[in-house]
Amino acid sequence: MQDKYDKSSVDSIYKFAQLLTGKSLNEVVTLPQEVQNLRNRGELGGLVEAHFFELPPTTSNLDFPLAGLELKTTGLKIGPKGTYQAKERLVLTMINFLKLVEEDWENSTFYNKCKLMLILFYLYEGGIPTYDQRFVLEPLLFKLDDHDAEVIRRDWEFIKEKVVSGRAHELSEGDTFYLGACRKGAGGDGEKLRPQPNSPLGAKARAFSFKPSYMNLLIAGHASESPVLDTITQSFEEATYQRFYPYLGLSVEQISKKLNYFKSGPNHKGFLRDIAVRILSSGGSNVPELDKAGIEMKTIRLQQNGSPRESMSFPSFKYLEIVNEEWEDSKFFEKLESKFLFIVFREDSSGVERLDRAVYWNMPFLDRQEAQRVWADTKRRVLVDARDLPKTRESSVAHVRPKARDGNDTLPTPQGTFLVKQCFWLNAKYIKSVLQS
Repeated sequence: MQDKYDKSSVDSIYKFAQLLTGKSLNEVVTLPQEVQNLRNRGELGGLVEAHFFELPPTTSNLDFPLAGLELKTTGLKIGPKGTYQAKERLVLTMINFLKLVEEDWENSTFYNKCKLMLILFYLYEGGIPTYDQRFVLEPLLFKLDDHDAEVIRRDWEFIKEKVVSGRAHELSEGDTFYLGACRKGAGGDGEKLRPQPNSPLGAKARAFSFKPSYMNLLIAGHASESPVLDTITQSFEEATYQRFYPYLGLSVEQISKKLNYFKSGPNHKGFLRDIAVRILSSGGSNVPELDKAGIEMKTIRLQQNGSPRESMSFPSFKYLEIVNEEWEDSKFFEKLESKFLFIVFREDSSGVERLDRAVYWNMPFLDRQEAQRVWADTKRRVLVDARDLPKTRESSVAHVRPKARDGNDTLPTPQGTFLVKQCFWLNAKYIKSVLQS
């Protein structure tokens, strides 16, 4: 097939890739018997490279070096609303900690590998051979456009700076906005650590990746949506502060009047979050940049003394699932690797709630370790007695307690009983300390 497209032409490669749309690899090419015998083994991207594009093994940094083009194949799943979503983050290239500190953005391995990419999307379906997975969307020719490139460059520089300072072992996907440093190792206590500069400590393997939230916007075709925040000339933090500054110190009622947006009724849940979104979007109902960055917005209500009214909850876990999980595969880990935008309201001396601040935050390394300890203790105790799980007094960071609609909202336990749903919470005192730091 390689004579049917020009390896030096991006346009020719793209048009050839379109032959896969609506089909599986097995329907487009005749696969060797040894490949068919693999069935569910073998990575689809590698099979496409070898048997569709007929690319020879190469030591080049790019799949199509003559065209300056990288090829990526990524899976989709059907989301709750019946639309396609990213099955996972898009891994771009491994991070070589020792090499990274010697690079600049323009000559970096990442930039030169990923500034122009052809992305193929297939619908992942369990139980069928890899080569029978169907490519359900048109290929995407991805270019680092001016708007996203500036955010991604700042993300890359932040990751580099953390490595330069000897803290590669502290990296978290919550450090950055669009470009993540995702875990890419065997996981567990037995994983071999990699050397890092300026520190005797080893670091777990990580790779540059586009976060699932960023991929979802690419898939939905909204990556070119008109930006709301000016993140080209400003950082995320600066652009966000600029939007909130005129409202700082105002009461919720005053903000509501300025925005001409009011509670729909006494049971309007999420009203404070709604007005925060409208502040950020200048009256709109969404902020594309937050969606692309996967930033979780949390409203925090402080009492007059600066203490949060309540602890911060996370999604509930299933007793029968957590006992078979590993920490780095858990939902709690995934959440704590995220970046948060805290919208803080504080009660004044008259009992009136006022907008106090808006601040980005992600959990520091040592606190993540303590949260991991609480998670591991929870996993152990669920097996023994799911009624006895870590309480607030047992950790300075997190605890477990119920989060259910009512007493009938239960799940089965390893003891054969049913208990109300529970979830992990960040302690109110811990949130207070975060906001005071």
